[in-house]
Amino acid sequence: MKHVYHSSKVQGLKIIEPRISTHRNCWVYAMEKPEYCSVFLSEHGNLINQIGFRNGIPYIAERFEGSLEYSYKDKIGSIYTLDGTDFKAGMTSFKYEVICDHACEVISEEKIENCLEKILRLELEGKIEIYRYPNLPQGLPPDKSDLIEYVVSRLLENPKSIILEEVKKFHPDILDEIIKRLKK
Repeated sequence: MKHVYHSSKVQGLKIIEPRISTHRNCWVYAMEKPEYCSVFLSEHGNLINQIGFRNGIPYIAERFEGSLEYSYKDKIGSIYTLDGTDFKAGMTSFKYEVICDHACEVISEEKIENCLEKILRLELEGKIEIYRYPNLPQGLPPDKSDLIEYVVSRLLENPKSIILEEVKKFHPDILDEIIKRLKK
């Protein structure tokens, strides 16, 4: 790969430093296309917006009404172009992700002053798909059972997690079921 792309909520970076993430390794994460990483420009996660890929196209699925605006509206960020020479594919379960184990110099930066406008423009160009709540892509259950399982497993792994606060804020309708399952 000649170039790869890295998104950040921080603008003006000259070097992208490796960080420990969910894989518990200190890596720089990047993607092969800028639109792939554009969906990660703001607040996301299973409880806010589900990020995924269908047929090689990234999607954002709102998990509650207005979550797209909540996450992206008036938020700034940048998409950085990096030299792709040292990046490796197949190191994570996310096939669109590539990693590098050392700091990377920024080749160029696309500053984004309103992430929502960027996301909506990419949708119009057919480069990403947006599923507005309550519409969901195939594979995400409309009853939020996936969110219940996700929260329960996170709490069993880390009982001190603040995830219940997020549930109370974004999905109070599933709070009782989560507590019921935790008591079992």
